[in-house]
Amino acid sequence: MGFHARVCELILKKTHQGYVYIDLNCGAGSQPEYGEFGDEVVGSPIIALQELNARGINPICHFCDQSQEALDCLAESIKSFNLQCNPYYWYGDNKESLQAIAQKLKGSYYHGLVYSDPNGKQDFPLKEIKEIFQLPEMRKVDLLMNMATTYVKRWESNPKATWEVYSLEELVTGHGKKRVFVRQPENPSMKWTFVYATNWDKQKNIPKINLYDINGEVGKSILDHLFNPSSNPLPDISSDGSIAIQGKLNLFDD
Repeated sequence: MGFHARVCELILKKTHQGYVYIDLNCGAGSQPEYGEFGDEVVGSPIIALQELNARGINPICHFCDQSQEALDCLAESIKSFNLQCNPYYWYGDNKESLQAIAQKLKGSYYHGLVYSDPNGKQDFPLKEIKEIFQLPEMRKVDLLMNMATTYVKRWESNPKATWEVYSLEELVTGHGKKRVFVRQPENPSMKWTFVYATNWDKQKNIPKINLYDINGEVGKSILDHLFNPSSNPLPDISSDGSIAIQGKLNLFDD
């Protein structure tokens, strides 16, 4: 988020366009009890606003959650952290909320970010995300997804699933953005990571935050591990940038 805010700060100074942040699973924003377990106390909305405000960006925010209590808590958290934004709060199914948000976005052009973090159950509104990215107003808004691959594979194989189920391949590539990057998990035991998608053709790998193009050698090996962790370990990336890769990902080969 810090990297994204720094880049957008430079762009917005030139374009004078607005910044929109859409959090599809926003939660309460701040949950101090998480600190007892060594977890992050503040959630994605607070982290995003802290980084954006630090760069002088006062974003338009659309916060979606199925809990009205969580939305109320988030509103209070934003005030208590003295964060600046123009917030909209959407209670209910994020698929329906995203369609309503799309109507509000028409007519103005933005830079920004859509963040999707379903916390386990596979409720990525992938169809709706792809639809909103077809709007010309959203061409320069990027996508960040928290990809919990174990959950996705579990729900993908669940014949009793009552919601629309997407495969890992669909989630990685089916959102409508041109370029896709995957972040290397912090340790081999983690079966989740971030997938970042953008239309910016000049976007390169960002080794400082372990973000790699899925069509490159490192990115393919990371996806290899996430899809088949037992047979494909994470790439060993040395300090000089060289890598040692085992296994081969055929999913995205021509």
